[in-house]
Amino acid sequence: MLSQKDNETLCRVGPEAPMGDLLRRFWIPFLHANELPGPDSNPIRVSLLNERLVAFRNTDGKVGLISNLCAHRNADLFFGRNEENGLRCTYHGWKYDIEGRCLDMPSEDDDSVFKDKIRIASYPVEEAAGILWTYMGPPELQPPALPKFEWMRVPEGYRHVSWNVQDNNYAQAIEGGIDSAHVNYLHSTVDSHRPQDPDAPKRAPARGGEAGALGALIGRDKHPKLFVKNTDYGLLIGARRHTGEDKDYWRLNNFLMPFWTTPPGRSMHAFVPLDDFHVARWSITWQVDAPYSAAEKASMRNGQGIHSELQKDTVSPTLPYMPPGHVPTHNRWNDYQINRDMQREETFTGIKDFGAQDYSIQEGMGIISDRSTEHLGVTDRGIIAMRRMLIDSARDLLEGIEPPSAHNPESYWVHGGQTLLPIDADWESAEEVEKAVIGAV
Repeated sequence: MLSQKDNETLCRVGPEAPMGDLLRRFWIPFLHANELPGPDSNPIRVSLLNERLVAFRNTDGKVGLISNLCAHRNADLFFGRNEENGLRCTYHGWKYDIEGRCLDMPSEDDDSVFKDKIRIASYPVEEAAGILWTYMGPPELQPPALPKFEWMRVPEGYRHVSWNVQDNNYAQAIEGGIDSAHVNYLHSTVDSHRPQDPDAPKRAPARGGEAGALGALIGRDKHPKLFVKNTDYGLLIGARRHTGEDKDYWRLNNFLMPFWTTPPGRSMHAFVPLDDFHVARWSITWQVDAPYSAAEKASMRNGQGIHSELQKDTVSPTLPYMPPGHVPTHNRWNDYQINRDMQREETFTGIKDFGAQDYSIQEGMGIISDRSTEHLGVTDRGIIAMRRMLIDSARDLLEGIEPPSAHNPESYWVHGGQTLLPIDADWESAEEVEKAVIGAV
C-alpha cells in the first residue's frame, strides 16, 4: 500500500505539484481536431492539469491554447470573438493571438504601448492523427517530436479515436488499464464461472476483449502470475496463465509514460488528467491492413469494444468547463444502466458497455482512492511498478533529472499483445513476445 505522502505525490497534478511538473514534460492529447472545425470557428473550453484554458482556431487555421482569463479584469475568453487571427475579449476588447500576446487594446489611448507588455499563458499545439496535442512544460525542454505510436502512422480510415470524461483521479484509471487479472471477472461471462464438465473452461473464455483462439485461453486460469520489465517507454507487464497443455498463455500489457496503457491487440488508452478529480479517457483502436467499414465505425460510436457510447450534447455536471459530447451514456448518475437480470444470467457485471464496466469500478473508488487502506496481492505487481515509476520520476525531476522517455518518441512504437510460450520460458528475451508487441507500420 502507498503512504498518504506517496499517494499525494501520485495524484496531485497542478502546476506546483511534482507530478504536475512531470506530466508537463510530455505531449498531451486534449481535443479531436474536428472539434475546432475551421478558421475562426467557435472557441472551446479546455480543462487540463488543473488549468482552465481556451482553444481556438485562428483565421490562418492554426490552433491556439491559451489561458481562459483576460489579463485586464479576468473575463472569461471563452465568450470572446474569434476574428482576424485573434481572440477578442468581449468585456473591453483586448485581443490575443495563439501565443498569448496582446494584439490590440482599444480601451487605451492610440499611442499607448501597454499592449506590448501584456501576455497570457499559452501552450504550443501540434495537430496529428486527427488529434490536437499540447506541451505544457518549459519551452527549452519541449520534446523533439510527438510519440511515434503505430496508430499515428496508419491512414485516417484505419483508426477510430474517442474520448470521455470520468469522475476520478487519473492514476486509478491507469491502474485499471494495466490490471491483467480483472478481465477474468469484470469483463467475464457468468458461464465462465459456473461449474461445468472438465472441458468447459476451454470453451468459455472471459470477455476480456481479446479476439481469436489465444484470447479464449484467459478463462483457463483465473489467478495469473504477473511479471514486469522496465523498458525505454515505461513498463511491459506479462500475465502468465497455465493452459493445461505444454505451453502457457501470456497476456502482454504496456504502461507508457506518463498515462498510456495498452490491452492486447491494436488498442490503446490515454488517461489524461484534467484536474485532480477528473480524467479524459482516450480510446484508440486501429488496423494496419484495411480501413474500418462504415458499419464498424458506427458500432464503435455506439459503444462497441473499448469505445463508449456518448451523449452528444451533454456537458459533464461535475466538470462544466469542458466541451459537450464526452459524457458516457452509461454513467454514475444512472448506475451505468446496470441490469441485474443480465448480471445473474449473462455477464459478471450486468453492465452492457465494456468501457463502463471499467469506470464503474474506477469512479466507485471515489475521486481519489485512499491507497493506504489497500491490501495488494501477487497480481498487483504491474500496478505497484507503475506507481513507483511515476513517483520516482516526479522526485527525480525535483533533482533535475528529466524523464528520458519524453525525448524518445521512437520507443512508443508498441502495442499490447498475447502469445504462447513454452512452460518456464524466459519471457523477457522470447522472440515471440517482441513480435507480439512491436508495431508493424
